[in-house]
Amino acid sequence: MDFAQILREHWSAFVQAAEGPIPSRAWAAVEAVLSCRTPRRGGRLHHCISCQRSHVLYHSCNHCACPRCGGRDAALWSRRQEARLLPVPYYLLTITVPAELRPAFLLFPAELYPAFFAAKTAALKSLCASPKYLGGQSAFVSVLHTWTRRMFYHPHLHSLIPAVGLSDTGSFLHHPRYEDYLVPHKALARATRDALRSLLTTHHPDLLARIPSAVWQMAWIAQCQPAGRGRSALRYLAAYVKKTAFHQDRLEGFDSSGSLILRYRDSSDNSLKREALTPHELIRRWLLHVLPKGLVRVRHYGWLSPAAHKALRRVRFLLGLGPCRVPPAEPSEPPRCPCCQGPLAFLGSIGPVRGPPLSRLILAQ
Repeated sequence: MDFAQILREHWSAFVQAAEGPIPSRAWAAVEAVLSCRTPRRGGRLHHCISCQRSHVLYHSCNHCACPRCGGRDAALWSRRQEARLLPVPYYLLTITVPAELRPAFLLFPAELYPAFFAAKTAALKSLCASPKYLGGQSAFVSVLHTWTRRMFYHPHLHSLIPAVGLSDTGSFLHHPRYEDYLVPHKALARATRDALRSLLTTHHPDLLARIPSAVWQMAWIAQCQPAGRGRSALRYLAAYVKKTAFHQDRLEGFDSSGSLILRYRDSSDNSLKREALTPHELIRRWLLHVLPKGLVRVRHYGWLSPAAHKALRRVRFLLGLGPCRVPPAEPSEPPRCPCCQGPLAFLGSIGPVRGPPLSRLILAQ
């Protein structure tokens, strides 16, 4: 099924039924999906050598909320990160925003998402620096994830961290005492909670006043689990780096009542299940995961950050490794004729078609 077609047919009614104003980031996401692989984006003109037909291949929108885009970019990101893996144990540390705090995250994402990143980073660095755990300068990559497999709003942060720390002098490495244990999950959750409250007190006191005080007394949920050598965990995270809450391949059509059938895998028993959603409910759940413009959902810290390449080289040297070399990207498959599957010859580029926003034109119809 084509999610863009669902938007064309139901976006106008969705806007009219909305209880409040729709954020500008949601309008931008809808516009991107509606224009994806259409003349609005421009394209490339090809000619089939076999059947002598001409074809236009329109460009993708590459919006992070588009349920058609992101697959190739996610694979490229995964390959680059896998080339930087170290021969040490890895851990996947996850902290979930409690349900009582999620309404505030929905209303103030531009303020709370960066604060959440900063709070977890401060907590994790502090714990890893303690001689009780790692005792050195840590490094990790954090990825923001906001959805469940049923597209419910469930913001949480994944952090993949190698179990090795760099000494303050940079002359030797620290390793954890136990191979299956890095930091205590309860201490990480508590430190992240307290750090977030401290950040809001300093930078957003008005926003802090809107949050129920019980949030700061309750126990937050954190998980700290071994991730082997990190490769499988990286590929798991790659699915969230360039993609949105669902791919349109998970839509299996309409049922007899006119509801859409969404396929998902239940994490409780790992079985495939299906859920009937009205088009408006599908659009509503999808919009929950459209991030503010400019928000970076993947961040590197410590000696894995882009500005710390010298420290990373030092860590690799102390581990007996040479410079990090990213393998060249595999050549993409040449386009094929949709009629005869013959090779297509490139003739030229086609410029994008300008006009009023498609999301607004739908409302005027």
